Amino acid sequence: GPLHYVLFNIGTLSLASLAAASVFSAGFNGDVGRLVYVIAGIGAGASYFAVNMGLLSLAVAIEGHERWWAVFRERFAWLGIHYLVYGFIGGVIWVGYDATGLWALAVFAVPLLLMRKTQEAYLRHTQRSAQKLRQAAETIQNQNVSLEHANKLLRERSTAAMESLSATVDARDAYTAGHSRRVQQLALAIGRELGLSQAELDLLGHAALFHDIGKLAIPDAILLKPASLTDEEWELMQRHADEGARIIDRLGFLNDAVPAIRHHHERFDGTGYPDGLKGEEIPLGARIIHVADALDSMLTTRIYRAARPASEALEELRRAAGTQFCPRCVAALERILPIEGIDDEDKRPRVLVAS
Repeated sequence: GPLHYVLFNIGTLSLASLAAASVFSAGFNGDVGRLVYVIAGIGAGASYFAVNMGLLSLAVAIEGHERWWAVFRERFAWLGIHYLVYGFIGGVIWVGYDATGLWALAVFAVPLLLMRKTQEAYLRHTQRSAQKLRQAAETIQNQNVSLEHANKLLRERSTAAMESLSATVDARDAYTAGHSRRVQQLALAIGRELGLSQAELDLLGHAALFHDIGKLAIPDAILLKPASLTDEEWELMQRHADEGARIIDRLGFLNDAVPAIRHHHERFDGTGYPDGLKGEEIPLGARIIHVADALDSMLTTRIYRAARPASEALEELRRAAGTQFCPRCVAALERILPIEGIDDEDKRPRVLVAS
């Protein structure tokens, strides 16, 4: 209760003052005596500190069920040097008082009082500044949370819009409906088989879903042409990989998926497009998508050819491993796509995905 606090404070301050006064119990005269009194002042400051903070630490330790030494060391030990300085100043004030009387007290006390008032004003100003900084920090934190929420919402809506565009690309040709989703599923299965991390799989999934989005820039006359493309038409068709990379790059938050989209038509032997990358120079995501894209294309009926049997499609992938396709990706596909797992309904192999 409040009474206990008052009694404790009176007792603690009284005992600390008596401990400090006991240091001066012996009298000394002359210049040596004055020096001894200054040194005794330092001892008095130490005694005052030890008794006052020791009892206070004991009370706090009992109240908080903590160890006395831990409380003292954590909360009060740092004040020791200040009390030693206070004791030194006290000894010097006594020397001045012994020499000049009360004038010495005025000479010492007034500057100390002014210093204290200045420190109080400085501390109040610092506290006000700290409070303003805390308020500003809280405001910034709230704004950051709002911006993060807005960015998340923007990413979700942008991704949804891009997924709609990807579906639009597939819908332009009735034969390729759902192609991008199937390539995405195959690519993720291959990626898991190759031991990619979740973050890498997330990027691979986006890249696979949007790998053909650049075909938005390809005219229907070329994209849906039932006959073979001319050299000029084929050159225009090849631009879809680069154009798709540009479209996704403009989103700003799927930049890491751009290389896989741009290079998913590179060949392992270096004869692919758009940059003629070779072997391990081709991003792994692009190599995975290339294999998944080729498999789904072979298993899908097109306007210019019929769908190929799964066994024949897999054999084609094996034959082109090391030239057109990455051997490691083809091997991973074979492990998750056994020939005997055929779905009679849509003539597509069932993908074996580890849980």
